[in-house]
Amino acid sequence: MPVERAADHPIFEIGGNAVTSLAAPARGAEEAALFQVEVPPGGGLPPHRHDHFDVFTVTAGGGTVHVGEEVSAIVAGDSVVVPPGELHWVVAGDEGATIVVTMLAGTKLIREDDGTIVVPPWVS
Repeated sequence: MPVERAADHPIFEIGGNAVTSLAAPARGAEEAALFQVEVPPGGGLPPHRHDHFDVFTVTAGGGTVHVGEEVSAIVAGDSVVVPPGELHWVVAGDEGATIVVTMLAGTKLIREDDGTIVVPPWVS
Protein backbone atom coordinates (compact mmCIF):
# COMPACT_ATOMS: atom_id res chain seq x y z
CA MET A 1 0.00 0.00 0.00
CA PRO A 2 1.59 3.31 -1.05
CA VAL A 3 1.83 5.87 1.73
CA GLU A 4 2.64 9.54 1.20
CA ARG A 5 3.92 11.06 4.41
CA ALA A 6 2.47 14.34 5.67
CA ALA A 7 5.84 16.07 5.35
CA ASP A 8 5.88 15.19 1.63
CA HIS A 9 2.51 16.71 0.69
CA PRO A 10 3.02 19.68 -1.65
CA ILE A 11 1.51 22.97 -0.45
CA PHE A 12 0.30 25.70 -2.80
CA GLU A 13 -0.82 29.27 -2.09
CA ILE A 14 -3.81 30.77 -3.86
CA GLY A 15 -5.45 34.03 -2.85
CA GLY A 16 -4.15 33.91 0.72
CA ASN A 17 -5.26 30.29 1.20
CA ALA A 18 -2.94 27.32 1.72
CA VAL A 19 -3.84 24.27 -0.38
CA THR A 20 -2.22 21.00 0.70
CA SER A 21 -2.38 18.26 -1.91
CA LEU A 22 -3.10 15.02 -0.05
CA ALA A 23 -3.44 12.79 -3.14
CA ALA A 24 -3.27 13.63 -6.84
CA PRO A 25 -2.98 11.89 -10.20
CA ALA A 26 0.63 13.05 -10.55
CA ARG A 27 1.45 11.07 -7.41
CA GLY A 28 -0.50 7.87 -8.10
CA ALA A 29 -4.18 8.72 -7.47
CA GLU A 30 -5.04 8.36 -11.15
CA GLU A 31 -8.78 9.00 -10.91
CA ALA A 32 -9.20 11.40 -8.00
CA ALA A 33 -7.72 14.35 -6.17
CA LEU A 34 -7.90 14.94 -2.43
CA PHE A 35 -6.73 18.19 -0.89
CA GLN A 36 -7.11 20.43 2.15
CA VAL A 37 -7.68 24.18 2.00
CA GLU A 38 -6.85 26.42 4.97
CA VAL A 39 -8.85 29.65 4.69
CA PRO A 40 -7.78 32.38 7.13
CA PRO A 41 -10.32 34.22 9.33
CA GLY A 42 -12.47 36.46 7.15
CA GLY A 43 -10.80 35.10 4.01
CA GLY A 44 -12.44 33.12 1.30
CA LEU A 45 -12.42 31.18 -1.90
CA PRO A 46 -13.40 33.38 -4.85
CA PRO A 47 -16.53 32.70 -6.92
CA HIS A 48 -15.75 29.86 -9.31
CA ARG A 49 -17.12 26.82 -11.12
CA HIS A 50 -15.87 23.35 -12.02
CA ASP A 51 -16.60 21.03 -14.93
CA HIS A 52 -17.16 18.11 -12.49
CA PHE A 53 -18.63 17.67 -9.02
CA ASP A 54 -16.87 19.38 -6.09
CA VAL A 55 -17.40 17.64 -2.74
CA PHE A 56 -15.98 19.01 0.50
CA THR A 57 -16.22 18.69 4.26
CA VAL A 58 -15.47 21.36 6.84
CA THR A 59 -13.00 19.87 9.32
CA ALA A 60 -12.38 22.97 11.47
CA GLY A 61 -13.84 26.45 11.86
CA GLY A 62 -16.66 27.45 9.57
CA GLY A 63 -18.23 30.27 7.65
CA THR A 64 -20.66 30.66 4.79
CA VAL A 65 -20.95 28.76 1.52
CA HIS A 66 -22.68 30.19 -1.54
CA VAL A 67 -23.88 27.66 -4.12
CA GLY A 68 -25.88 29.18 -6.94
CA GLU A 69 -28.59 31.26 -5.27
CA GLU A 70 -28.35 29.39 -1.94
CA VAL A 71 -26.38 30.69 1.05
CA SER A 72 -25.73 28.43 4.04
CA ALA A 73 -23.76 28.63 7.26
CA ILE A 74 -21.22 25.79 7.52
CA VAL A 75 -19.41 24.41 10.58
CA ALA A 76 -17.01 21.55 11.30
CA GLY A 77 -18.57 18.27 10.22
CA ASP A 78 -20.76 19.75 7.49
CA SER A 79 -20.34 18.51 3.92
CA VAL A 80 -21.21 20.30 0.68
CA VAL A 81 -21.85 18.80 -2.76
CA VAL A 82 -21.54 21.30 -5.60
CA PRO A 83 -22.93 20.15 -8.97
CA PRO A 84 -20.85 20.65 -12.12
CA GLY A 85 -21.01 24.19 -13.54
CA GLU A 86 -22.59 25.70 -10.41
CA LEU A 87 -21.13 29.03 -9.27
CA HIS A 88 -19.92 28.73 -5.67
CA TRP A 89 -17.61 30.28 -3.09
CA VAL A 90 -16.76 30.13 0.59
CA VAL A 91 -16.28 32.93 3.13
CA ALA A 92 -14.54 31.87 6.35
CA GLY A 93 -15.81 32.96 9.75
CA ASP A 94 -13.86 34.50 12.64
CA GLU A 95 -11.98 31.23 13.28
CA GLY A 96 -11.13 30.63 9.63
CA ALA A 97 -12.08 27.40 7.93
CA THR A 98 -10.37 24.18 7.00
CA ILE A 99 -12.01 22.13 4.28
CA VAL A 100 -11.06 18.81 2.76
CA VAL A 101 -12.04 18.51 -0.90
CA THR A 102 -12.29 15.60 -3.30
CA MET A 103 -12.92 15.74 -7.02
CA LEU A 104 -12.18 13.86 -10.20
CA ALA A 105 -8.67 14.00 -11.57
CA GLY A 106 -8.22 16.84 -14.05
CA THR A 107 -11.23 18.84 -12.87
CA LYS A 108 -11.07 22.37 -14.24
CA LEU A 109 -11.26 25.50 -12.07
CA ILE A 110 -13.17 28.28 -13.85
CA ARG A 111 -12.78 31.63 -12.10
CA GLU A 112 -15.72 33.99 -12.28
CA ASP A 113 -13.67 37.21 -11.86
CA ASP A 114 -11.30 36.84 -14.83
CA GLY A 115 -12.60 33.80 -16.72
CA THR A 116 -9.38 31.86 -16.18
CA ILE A 117 -9.76 28.13 -16.84
CA VAL A 118 -7.05 25.92 -15.37
CA VAL A 119 -6.50 22.46 -13.97
CA PRO A 120 -4.78 23.33 -10.67
CA PRO A 121 -1.62 21.40 -9.79
CA TRP A 122 -3.33 19.80 -6.77
CA VAL A 123 -5.90 18.20 -9.14
CA SER A 124 -3.51 17.09 -11.89
